[in-house]
Amino acid sequence: MAIRRSRIRAPELSGSGGWLNTDAPLSMASLRGKVVLLDFWTYCCVNCLRLLEELRPLEEKWGDELVVVGVHSPKFPREADQAALRAALVRHRVTHPVLDDPELVTWDQYAVKGWPTVVLVDPEGYVVGAASGEGCGPVLDDAVADVVARASAAGTLVRGRRRGPASAPPAGPLAFPGKVAVDPGGERIAVSDTGHDRVLVAYPDGLAVAEVTGLTQPQGVRFTGRGLIICDTGADRVVEVELSEEGAGPLTTVVDGLASPWDVVVEPSGAAVVAEAGRHRLWRVPGGPRPAEPVAGNGREGLADGPATEAELAQPSGLCLDRGGIVFADAESSALRLLSAEGRVTTIVGEGLFDWGHDDGPPAQARLQHPLGVAARGATVFVADTFNSRLRVWDGSQLATIPVGDGTLDEPGGLDVTPEGRLLVADTNHHRVVTVDPATGRVEPLPIDLSGLDARPAAGVTARRGSTFTLDLTISLDGRALDDSAGPPVRAAVEARPPHLLAPGARQWALDDVCRLVQLTGGARPDTGTLLVEVSAAVCGDGTCEVITRRRRHRLTIT
Repeated sequence: MAIRRSRIRAPELSGSGGWLNTDAPLSMASLRGKVVLLDFWTYCCVNCLRLLEELRPLEEKWGDELVVVGVHSPKFPREADQAALRAALVRHRVTHPVLDDPELVTWDQYAVKGWPTVVLVDPEGYVVGAASGEGCGPVLDDAVADVVARASAAGTLVRGRRRGPASAPPAGPLAFPGKVAVDPGGERIAVSDTGHDRVLVAYPDGLAVAEVTGLTQPQGVRFTGRGLIICDTGADRVVEVELSEEGAGPLTTVVDGLASPWDVVVEPSGAAVVAEAGRHRLWRVPGGPRPAEPVAGNGREGLADGPATEAELAQPSGLCLDRGGIVFADAESSALRLLSAEGRVTTIVGEGLFDWGHDDGPPAQARLQHPLGVAARGATVFVADTFNSRLRVWDGSQLATIPVGDGTLDEPGGLDVTPEGRLLVADTNHHRVVTVDPATGRVEPLPIDLSGLDARPAAGVTARRGSTFTLDLTISLDGRALDDSAGPPVRAAVEARPPHLLAPGARQWALDDVCRLVQLTGGARPDTGTLLVEVSAAVCGDGTCEVITRRRRHRLTIT
């Protein structure tokens, strides 16, 4: 991709939203002496997000000479909300200064026509050239090197690195969760903890029992017969991982070279279908020796139905299996679409790339705004209507809104259906997972508890309701002696998740010995959950004293 060369004075930077990621407003005059790269982007656009990744090495390599300035030029009404933009800057790890230009004033001044577009400005304030689309990183590198050399020779270059804000994810167990999945038996859930570059596997009560790492901003995740298949979105690949009682195994690449795979479903045959958001296509990954192949989308961004490989898609970002085939959310066209078993793409709801809204009703009236997730139960399709911060439901003829209160959700990115018919939802900008009753709209947060990650799995325990059972708290001291100089040397605690599995609840003991059997009482009603056991012992040996702690978890069934 070539840089279009020019030699005109760069227009001033202006936007009613002001400046983010900088202590003081910037102007072309204040940037004089620096090579400036203006990045016209909007955070809905996957190609803009991919270009951001191309700019990171340039910012690092040319940090003393180059200043990257983002000019956020929103497409959707949601993106004009500065609070939403601030969250997007953290979510996408943007540390350079950003001009918030909701009315596209600077966009018009620079005669920009599409997202993303970059404009290179020399240290004297003249436009050097421009380029549109992703994939221009190497060309930009060469262009910056040329401008730096010329400006250095002319004495117009001012060196010195500008420091951006820290890019730490928010505190808490989750950061911008993107997608969720429920295993077919309802015994486990998976959460793409996108902001922490990992996937968590948890019990339905939220106790995390496995962590999949080595990922980059993962999105789509599904259970398979042996473990998980995951869209490693930031790494442009799809991976598998086996799960066991001990946790997650190593990652195995299923297919790579996809442009921002955003979601995945597993067909009854065992083949996976992947939404390649960055190139507007769906792929089928059959597994084994057969290679992946595109099954929908011709690569052009748009909303055109027809034979699957001739149809135009627009950033497909959510998939689910439906009786008629595969339903998918086409984010950039704000559309709900179907890939039929016969190999045709038809649009259920949606009109085009610049048609959006929040209306309910039949297809001619219904509107969405940049949906990212879908899930099905029978003939009913649920939609994470992301930029409306709503959940919608398609019953086969009408689109309706689930009655969740205003502000309850913030850009939900994915959802799935539990065996009981509730929705499990990734409430992305609230950094949490919630369950939602689709009939009433009642929302209940699902606290994700990471304490189970360092608890060793142990044999399951079964007890009758209201009856006592025995638990062994014995731990090994590895040849060391108990240290009772500060009182009872052994401390033990047992709790159940959910708490009603034990009567009267959690228990604690101070003990004189590591060999101990304790009596517990089962709860009053049948249920299944987790028994968490922690035993600590003060010990001395080889001239040193310490406290050792052992944690384990049992599946507890009350009959």
